[in-house]
Amino acid sequence: MSDRETYFQQLTQRESDLAWTGMEFDFKRIEEWHRTGQKAWDVSSGSLLDVVDVLTEPHQVSHLIGYLLHTAVDHLHALKTLLADAKAQHTFAPYTMIRGAIEAASTALWILQDADPRRVAQRALHLEYQNLWDHRRATKLVDKDADFDEERMAVLKKVLDRSDLTTAMVRKALHVSEIIEAVATAFALPSSRLTWQMCSAAAHGRPWAKQFLTLFEAHDDDGISKTLSGQLTSNQLAMAVSLETACNVFAKARTVRNQYSRNPNHTGSSFTRPSAGLHVVTNSLIVPR
Repeated sequence: MSDRETYFQQLTQRESDLAWTGMEFDFKRIEEWHRTGQKAWDVSSGSLLDVVDVLTEPHQVSHLIGYLLHTAVDHLHALKTLLADAKAQHTFAPYTMIRGAIEAASTALWILQDADPRRVAQRALHLEYQNLWDHRRATKLVDKDADFDEERMAVLKKVLDRSDLTTAMVRKALHVSEIIEAVATAFALPSSRLTWQMCSAAAHGRPWAKQFLTLFEAHDDDGISKTLSGQLTSNQLAMAVSLETACNVFAKARTVRNQYSRNPNHTGSSFTRPSAGLHVVTNSLIVPR
């Protein structure tokens, strides 16, 4: 296929119908996730996240995970509202929301990729340090002499001390692409990295991804002129595939988070507030000491 021909790809009616069927399935999932979102903050006593919350108090990791999942589903629900409720089909804006959902859900998975409370705690504290660093950088835009928030940094250092960590151990900045790549490998989500890259290109106006994400409606083409007259339009199939990838990443993050928020020694419902006791991991089971 020539470079010129790539601009004139169109979807068949069957492809368009399949795309909307897939998106409607994902819209139902998103609506349910949005409806039950508050449950993302519940933690059972004796669960892995309960242990980690004790280690990182007052920077409870369960709260950070809940915030990330809320962020991800908020992006997805906004996209559902745009496409299904408002019936507006923009060319590039949907990919910005899909990108945001993949980033937030992948970050939650990155924190939770080890069933080891101390490693989970270290990853979360790494993000807490990065949060303070970003806050400092933003503040410098209005005050060139601004530095870290002393009170918040002091609190973080106390938490690090309790876990035998230093700021040097959590200082290295990770690019979001590294987080997504690590998660894609650890949780068998191979399409998430490419989808995120293409969605990022759409968000930043990078033309390389347009042949994958858009269609082109030509006005008049003589087959000779170097200039094509027409307009880019949305590609429902590309949008459906990208949305499916984002939903799969979120679903995996939600599943892992729910697993780590349950007491492995309990069946059914349990307490939603952590107990005051110290917990340790023994033979992959979390038990009071």
